[in-house]
Amino acid sequence: MLAFLGVNSAQAHETTRSYLTLTRDGKAADLGIRVAFRDIEVAVWMDEDLDGQITWGETERRLPAVSAYIASGLTLETGGACTLTQTGADTSTSGGIEYLDVSFAATCPSAIAPLTIATRLFAEIDPDHRMFVQSSMNDTSTSTLLSRQEPSVTLSGDSGGALASFISYFKAGVEHLLAGADHMLFLLVLILPAASATGSARTSALRVLTAVTGFTLAHAVTLTAATTQLLRPPPDVINALIALSIAITAADNIRPFIPAPRAAVAAFFGIIHGFGFASALGALQLTGGSFVLALVGFNLGIEVAQIGLVLVMMPALYMLAGGRWLLWFGSGLAGIAALWWFWQRVLPFFPG
Repeated sequence: MLAFLGVNSAQAHETTRSYLTLTRDGKAADLGIRVAFRDIEVAVWMDEDLDGQITWGETERRLPAVSAYIASGLTLETGGACTLTQTGADTSTSGGIEYLDVSFAATCPSAIAPLTIATRLFAEIDPDHRMFVQSSMNDTSTSTLLSRQEPSVTLSGDSGGALASFISYFKAGVEHLLAGADHMLFLLVLILPAASATGSARTSALRVLTAVTGFTLAHAVTLTAATTQLLRPPPDVINALIALSIAITAADNIRPFIPAPRAAVAAFFGIIHGFGFASALGALQLTGGSFVLALVGFNLGIEVAQIGLVLVMMPALYMLAGGRWLLWFGSGLAGIAALWWFWQRVLPFFPG
């Protein structure tokens, strides 16, 4: 529990991400790299007049530095290093986040050798940075997730297709939940009352099951709605509300004031957390079967990680919960951490 107090607001919610689309045709390949302006600004510096706004003119002037940064951190090899040449740039918006889209043409030494992609992008500002890779070659599309643990991937015409893509999105869902201290802390305050209540272990388990089921169903619905662009609230608002949901639930643990079953509370706040989960997939440009594959794999990854966390936490909490001290102490610390995150997340709404 104390570990959560040492996590800052940015770390509490999510890691940085970039998105790579690649189409290979023999020795040539076309690449599209999508990076958030808020990330590339830290790595390269683009806001020349320091007014807090990056104009297209500033972007154009800094584009050579951006391209050089990307080319130095992203390598392609097919029996030797490929040469990257920047061919274009544009901007886009997804989920309220502004992105810079940079296009490259790659020339490789071999037309038949497997293609190895490796990334070190943003490692200096976020060691947990993740890159989603969507590749197409020999009529086979594959999605891969690159991270500090797996910084490279080797692709060929038989790289696994749909199954490999599903596994990548499943892993992305697991990592997304485990990287979000705020989501994990909400799970903890959600199940603390059941773990601390008097009664049998079976009764406690049933209470946890109903609460977690309500949370799961609700965030699965909003994750789908957000990823399909049906409903996309501003991410900064969602991040603040996620922190607030933890604080409210923790306060209700100490002195109950919400006139609703815990499963209903979990479902209500699960709606908010679902929009937070969707941020990882928001900038992916997927349609049809690829989109369904990503959505199902990512959602299942989140659910499996969530169930695993509950299975790990519940026995320990049940054994420690002799009386109400654990409920009050744990909820108190969680509430303090959540209020600190909430304060950090609402500050940008009040500049100056």
